[in-house]
Amino acid sequence: MNITGRLRDCIGLPQQKEKIDSFRSILSDIIDDVKIPSEQLQLLQDYIEAVLDEQVGLVIARQLLSEFISLFNTKITDQNIQKQLLKYAIERAQPRAVSFEESLSQLREKLADVYENEGDGLEAAKILQGIPLDSGHRTISDDYKLQVYIRIVRLLLDEDEAVNAEAYLNRAALLIPNSTDVLLNLTFKLSQARILDAKRKFLEACSKYHELSYVNDIDENERMMCLMAAVQCAVLAGAGPRRSRTLATLYKDERTHHLSSFSVLEKTYLERVIRPNEVSEFASTLKPHHLARLADNTTVFDRAIIEHNLLSASKIYNNIAFGELAVLLNVSTEQAEQVAARMISENRMIGSIDQLDQLIYFESGGAAHEEQSADYNSISAAAAAANGSFQANKRVEQSMLEIMKWDSAIQTLCHDMDAIIGAIQSKNPGYVSTHRHKT
Repeated sequence: MNITGRLRDCIGLPQQKEKIDSFRSILSDIIDDVKIPSEQLQLLQDYIEAVLDEQVGLVIARQLLSEFISLFNTKITDQNIQKQLLKYAIERAQPRAVSFEESLSQLREKLADVYENEGDGLEAAKILQGIPLDSGHRTISDDYKLQVYIRIVRLLLDEDEAVNAEAYLNRAALLIPNSTDVLLNLTFKLSQARILDAKRKFLEACSKYHELSYVNDIDENERMMCLMAAVQCAVLAGAGPRRSRTLATLYKDERTHHLSSFSVLEKTYLERVIRPNEVSEFASTLKPHHLARLADNTTVFDRAIIEHNLLSASKIYNNIAFGELAVLLNVSTEQAEQVAARMISENRMIGSIDQLDQLIYFESGGAAHEEQSADYNSISAAAAAANGSFQANKRVEQSMLEIMKWDSAIQTLCHDMDAIIGAIQSKNPGYVSTHRHKT
C-alpha cells in the first residue's frame, strides 16, 4: 500500500497506541526509503496534513508533531526542505493555534533558525514575533520570554532596525532583573549599547560599551571590540564638557593605547586638530549608521570631526575670520558659521560672532565647562579665565575678561618667583640673608 493510503488508514484507527505506532512507522519509511527530495517533501507534507486532521486526537497530534519537529536536528537536514516543511506546518496548524500553541512556538523557532542561517535576520525576527508569549492558554516561563525577546532584539539590530528592536528591549527590561542567565544579561547590556549607538546617544552608548569591556565572562576579542566601539562613540559624540570627561577616562585606560584608533582618541582628548588622512583611516572602522547622511548632507562622523577641530581652533586663536575657519574645517563659510553658532548656543563653546566683520571671538580658550561649586571665589575665577576653564554660565565682557587674565598672570608670576626664592633658600640658606636688601 502506498504512503498516502496508509496515512488515511492511520487516521481512522481506534486504538491510540496502534495509531501512534502506525504514524511513526510511516514517518520512518518516508525518511529512510524515499530518496528523491521533491517526492520526500510532498510525502512529509501529507504526513503533517494527516497528523493535524481533526479525527486524530489532540494529545496524539501534539505528541507526533513534537517528535516530527525533533527530526530537524537529526534526519531532516536539507535547508530548503526544512523551510518548506516548517512554513507548511505553521500554515496548517495556525487555524488551531490555541490547541497547538506550544508546537507552533517550536516550529517558529526552527524556521527562525533556518532564516538566520540564510542571513535573513529580518524575516527570522518576524517569525519569532508571531510566538504568542502573553497567551493565557499555557504557562510560559519568564526565562523563555526573555530568551525570545533578546533574540528578536539581536536579529533586528543586525538588520539596523533599532526602532523596532528598542520596543522588544523594553519588554525584556521588565524581565531582566529576575534573570540569572549570564549570557542573556550580557546580551541585554550589549543590545542596550547598540540601540543607544544607533539612536546617536553616543556618550551613553560609550559608557555601556566601556563597562562591558571589563566583563571577564566575555571573550578577550569581544571585550576589545567593545572597547573599540566605546572609543568610536566617544569620538562621534558632540564636543563639550561631558565628552571631555569620557575621553579622559578612555585615554587613561591603558588598553586603548594598543588600538588602531588610538591616534584619533589621543588628538581628540588633547584637543588637537585631526588631519584628513587620520579621518579617512578612522572612518574605515565605523559602522554604516555612523556614516549616514544628515539633513545638511554631512555624516555623523563629519559633524563630530568638524566640531572637534573647531574646539581645537578655539584653544589656539582669540578670534578667526569665517573664511579662515572654513578652510581649517574643510567646509563652506556658511557651514563654519552655523557650526560655531550652534556650539555657542548649546553652551558647548564660549564665544561670540561678529557678522559685520565676519569674525568669531573665542572667550576663555573657547571650551565650555560645567558650573563650579558655590564657594568659587573671585581669585579662582580670574585663574580660570587665564587657563581657559571659566564656566559658560558666568559670561563676562571681553574687556573685563582681559583684565582678569592680566591679574591672573601677575598672580602666577608672583607665585613662580616665590617658588624660585624658596628653592634657592633650601639649597643655599645663607644666600638669601646675604643678598637681602636692607630697608
